[in-house]
Amino acid sequence: MNPLISESYRREQAALHATGAYGTTAAYFGGVVSALASKLQVQSLLDYGCGSKRSLLTTVQLPEGCVYEGYDPAVPDYSADPIPAELVCSIDVLEHIEPELIDNVLGHLASLCDPWGFFSVHCAPAAKVLSDGRNAHLIQQPPEWWLDKFRPYFKLVARAPVPHGFCILVRSRQSDAEVPAGIADAFQRLPALPPAGALPHAGALPHVSELAQPAAAAAPANGDDEGLPMTQVDYLGVQLRYVTPNRATRWRVETLPQKEPDTIRWLEAMPRGAVLLDVGANVGMYTVFAAKVRDAKVYAFEPEAQNFALLNSNIAANGLSSRVIAYPVALSDQGKLDRLYLSDLTPGGSCHSFGAEVGFDLQPRPAAFEQGSISMSIDQLVESGAMPVPHYVKIDVDGFEHKVLAGAARTLADPRVASIIVELNTHLKEHQDAIAALQALGFSYDRQQSEGALRKEGPFQGVGEFIFTRAAAAAVNFQRAHRFTLPRQAKGRHVLAHLLDRVARTPVQRDPFPYLVVDDVFPPDYYAEMLAHFPSQESLRPLGKTGRVAADAYEERLTVLFTEEDFARMAPVQQAFWRDFAAWMYTDQFASAFVTKFAEALEPRFARILAVDESLQFKGDALLVNDQTRYAIGPHTDAPHRLVSFLFYMPRDASMRDLGTSLYRHKDPSFVCWGGPHYPFDDFTRVTTVEFLPNRLVCFPKTERSFHGVERIERAGVNRPLLINNVRLLNDITH
Repeated sequence: MNPLISESYRREQAALHATGAYGTTAAYFGGVVSALASKLQVQSLLDYGCGSKRSLLTTVQLPEGCVYEGYDPAVPDYSADPIPAELVCSIDVLEHIEPELIDNVLGHLASLCDPWGFFSVHCAPAAKVLSDGRNAHLIQQPPEWWLDKFRPYFKLVARAPVPHGFCILVRSRQSDAEVPAGIADAFQRLPALPPAGALPHAGALPHVSELAQPAAAAAPANGDDEGLPMTQVDYLGVQLRYVTPNRATRWRVETLPQKEPDTIRWLEAMPRGAVLLDVGANVGMYTVFAAKVRDAKVYAFEPEAQNFALLNSNIAANGLSSRVIAYPVALSDQGKLDRLYLSDLTPGGSCHSFGAEVGFDLQPRPAAFEQGSISMSIDQLVESGAMPVPHYVKIDVDGFEHKVLAGAARTLADPRVASIIVELNTHLKEHQDAIAALQALGFSYDRQQSEGALRKEGPFQGVGEFIFTRAAAAAVNFQRAHRFTLPRQAKGRHVLAHLLDRVARTPVQRDPFPYLVVDDVFPPDYYAEMLAHFPSQESLRPLGKTGRVAADAYEERLTVLFTEEDFARMAPVQQAFWRDFAAWMYTDQFASAFVTKFAEALEPRFARILAVDESLQFKGDALLVNDQTRYAIGPHTDAPHRLVSFLFYMPRDASMRDLGTSLYRHKDPSFVCWGGPHYPFDDFTRVTTVEFLPNRLVCFPKTERSFHGVERIERAGVNRPLLINNVRLLNDITH
């Protein structure tokens, strides 16, 4: 079994447990564990990381016949290997794990949950320190970081905040057990833990009667605590709640993922914790989505009073008051807009219109918000200190978009603004000029996306969402760390020009993730040279012999790496050809073209990396491959350091067209993976197989959903040749 704890840390933990005042938080969760055990009808409970006091036992009330077992590798009495249990609890344990071993521990937990797990995680520093001065909480990460860690191992059922952290109910990915009605909804209403020092008791958290309440309807659910009609949707496991006082608002909620799919994809690609400016937020459909699904900090502006009232109700319904600041004003280039219905702006005041009243609080109050001034520009807003420079900007203001953009020129010139989505009317000269102005500020847009988004008929014909992205490659410092430094020859320049032209003409496909299929990627005569110089069988060796994978793994994949050691295995004429090949492929021009092509998918990674490092650094990583009969590789997303992957197919004819790379979608829509494991085929739906045809390139950016693989090759006597190249990140932070 993979190590779960180092010996030195085991001794450290044993000493802390010996004090008698360490590892006692579990007592506060006795009520909820009792409720879960009863509601889930479990007959066995494993207390993972039970500590020397096994404090959970002091408050938990288990169903009759339910067997308790405690496990803690740092406590000799409870260090024996545990057996799987129907409910595994790990309460305020995971933040104490050594960071380099957290995946081992999560894998161990996953093997023990049969099928349920209940975990609590403390995300802030601990009061105690270790003997070497480190904080006792070795991992201090926000909830979204933990959720990304959990997803490869568990199906996330429900989660709820607790002071300084969260708790979560999970199910094993090997189980199809149904979640009993009422658990997920009740789980969201966990009351706060008692204050430190308070006497723990079994009633500190909900008991069976509270968890037994029916779940809120996923369709219209009339009546929350305020008596407002509500509609709830579940988006990839995140519950979004909206006030829906009429049929039109209910329809908008029910069609949220379909109405503006480009907007949803744009929001999904936003890095967690980004700052979003939502201009023309309406009732907050996308404000709520960004704040809950992507944990964004949102500044929402909506001048129409009835919409603003619903916007505030939706913020409250989703518990987002700490993540969303809503202003009942317009953003423009200057002056007032008569279309507004506000008469007074004072901190803590009220907005009156059409008989509707809603309270709001302007904190902080920008100096530009003088009484009677109901419009300001984005530049004024940022310069006044009312909000930071936004990373993402969404604008939809019924034809006034060009005015909003004009009032944001200084802000949009800031490189921290990564992307803008704006509704534009291609028939208006002002909007055509706005496109040119954004391009002058360093933004580009995908013409295929924008043309596809345009309404084709009706009163809004020619209107659609344009997505502008600041050129990702501009922030990249390409560091060529390869060992081949020969200058490019004329042939190399010609081949590169041909390849880049073919790539520029090929549209990005988006299902099940962004990818390119480029045919005739090389000039025909050059492709013939590639085939003629492909290494002989004697020059190839199994991938396992290269040290890149386990020694006995993928014995049917024979390779030559682009290294001096492996090149020495080839004939001199072959070495010379592939050195020249590397001289043009390992260049900034080559990598930059693909980084720009996939900018929309890569920008969130770049933003996260550049928040830590000053620049992005890359190198090329290529190998020649010949796959044999019985070769297969399960769905995977490539290693975390990969940025863009290239598969250059190299067959002589179309006789192996059925042996191409397959692209997959996980059967669980919420499942993501930032790299490492190769998963069983049965867990995925094969969306397509890109046929293995001569002179074809399959290329895609590495994302958490770029699952691809090769179905087992059953045909006898196969030699499947291809060249694989990867743009590889050199930064310590990869995603």
